[in-house]
Amino acid sequence: MQEMQNITSMGHKDFRGGMPEWIRQLPIIRLKYRDFQLIEPDELEKMLEDVSEETKTRILEDIETLDKELLWMFRERDYQAKEQQNRYRSLQIGFMLLASLATLIGALQAVTLDAFPTWLPWFAFGETIVALFTTFIATVQGNRPPMQLWLMNRRRAEYLRREYFRYLADVPPYDKLQDSDRRRMLARRAADINRGVDPEDAG
Repeated sequence: MQEMQNITSMGHKDFRGGMPEWIRQLPIIRLKYRDFQLIEPDELEKMLEDVSEETKTRILEDIETLDKELLWMFRERDYQAKEQQNRYRSLQIGFMLLASLATLIGALQAVTLDAFPTWLPWFAFGETIVALFTTFIATVQGNRPPMQLWLMNRRRAEYLRREYFRYLADVPPYDKLQDSDRRRMLARRAADINRGVDPEDAG
């Protein structure tokens, strides 16, 4: 499951591969938008090797419909989730670095208090700069909370992923509908999910 998550997201399958997990979870400096598929073409080809031509045609048509009606929304939500995740983690690292810097400056003040009293104004200036940066980061985080945006976009992306495979597997609410009705229902439910509305509640 972890491997599939890495493949079917804006992250790269082998990105930071082999490194400790805490390193792999660090923010990505340059996050790129990728036109990935939820089912890799090679994997799809293997899965369809032993099915009838009729079934194969039906599945390929469904995937084409999903590409048009749903997948672009999933990619966008997945990208936004990853972007906000990066932003959240970057801000947390910033807070940790500033806290460490403030501690270091405070320690230097204590050590040099008697030996170099003329240095104290410079240390005080440094503490002020650290405090200003901390306030700035806290303000940025408060105006557009990255964690809330991360979770919101991730939740919608995962609901869209679920709808993708629900349609492909032809399970309720798609199982008893004709092709045109199935496509219309997919488009409606995908749009509802993308704007944060539960399609079950939308009717």
